[in-house]
Amino acid sequence: MESNRIEENMQPEQQDTPCEAPKKKVKVWQVILAALASLVLLLTLTVAVWWSVIGVTSFEEGWSHIVNIFTPRDNDLYYKDSYTVNADKAQKYGSDVVATMGDAKLTNSLLQIYYWESVYKFFEEYGYYAAYMGLDHTKPLDEQACPDVNGTWQQFFLKDAISDWHSYQAMALMAQREGLKLDESMQTFLDKLYDTLQTAAIQGSYSSVDALVQADMGPGCTFEDYYQQQLIYLTGNVYFNKMLDKVDVSDAAIEAYFTANEADLKKNGITKDSGNLFGVRHILIEVEGGVKGDDGKMVYSDSEWEACREKAQKLMDQWLAGEATEEEFAKLAQEHSADGGSKDSGGLYTGLDKNTNFVKEFVDWYMAEGRKEGDYGLIKTSYGYHIMYCADVEAQWIAACRNGLQTEGSKQIILDAMEQFPLEVDYKKIVLGEVNLNK
Repeated sequence: MESNRIEENMQPEQQDTPCEAPKKKVKVWQVILAALASLVLLLTLTVAVWWSVIGVTSFEEGWSHIVNIFTPRDNDLYYKDSYTVNADKAQKYGSDVVATMGDAKLTNSLLQIYYWESVYKFFEEYGYYAAYMGLDHTKPLDEQACPDVNGTWQQFFLKDAISDWHSYQAMALMAQREGLKLDESMQTFLDKLYDTLQTAAIQGSYSSVDALVQADMGPGCTFEDYYQQQLIYLTGNVYFNKMLDKVDVSDAAIEAYFTANEADLKKNGITKDSGNLFGVRHILIEVEGGVKGDDGKMVYSDSEWEACREKAQKLMDQWLAGEATEEEFAKLAQEHSADGGSKDSGGLYTGLDKNTNFVKEFVDWYMAEGRKEGDYGLIKTSYGYHIMYCADVEAQWIAACRNGLQTEGSKQIILDAMEQFPLEVDYKKIVLGEVNLNK
């Protein structure tokens, strides 16, 4: 009986193999969690590689790239809150094309030339008044609000830079289409540009011309970029000047302009009774010698003044003995005048009237009753003796109307050229290097 019970207790269902563990059932939520973990790991690695390729330097910068994927911005000026990148990135993406116009291409490095030229031009024009307009050169431009573009000052200058390239490049393309060439002085300027910049680089203790260009125009820019910008500018000007000569500034057009704009002209103090504007050339012969007086001013003897007068008279007699033309007068001014402000232009000052802030004797000469084109003379001022030549006399209202017609014509020339070559900009590719404006 006992043996039978033992055998019964040893039936197969009771004989588990010691090396086989009992099978456990895997739950669905565990499978899902493992899959999610793998997906997160894969995405993390993918994002890390992506950030590395595009050169992300901070989590905040990288996160903004991710946000832009899910909230894409319009391809316009406001695509990026800031276009500023470090020097390495500016150089890395310098050759990337960010805008096209016909066959012309604008790279990041060339764009930087136009961008920083726009910045410098603004400060030169407004100087200290820029601060009253809300612009502080000691702070990053991408951190300062500019109401003109409802964005930042960086976006303001970027818009201006792209517009400048569009207008000048369009006119340069028009010049090429019409077979127009640079004149001799323009070509000479370009031919000597490298040597000119090399001299400036040496004087400024820069290691190379490229180093000088990068200091002013941002990292990644080269002499070739600056040369290209100057070539576009000069070529565009050839076309512009040709078209400007075609603007109608005849007496009939001037009279019609005055009639159409009389009210606005009057608001600016221009009527047909406003008097004349004068163009005057002069050659300044400075008095030499002298001693400093008790008030700190130089005092000259009668003999020193007479020597100055004789020198001026001799030069004027030399001019009169020749062809006595305005062109010859201008050449003498370039060679002999001590006035640095007008010497290079042949002693010429234009747009002068009774309110011009020159020494009294100078103003009295050209404002003398009956003064006409071609008049000449010799006057004495505190600077020395001046040989005077009246180059032009014109009524203020006529000059104002001519300028108005030429301004309207200029705008139309540029607009017509730009319409011939539509612009396409890829704002997401734009990067701008940093330049120290405090230097």
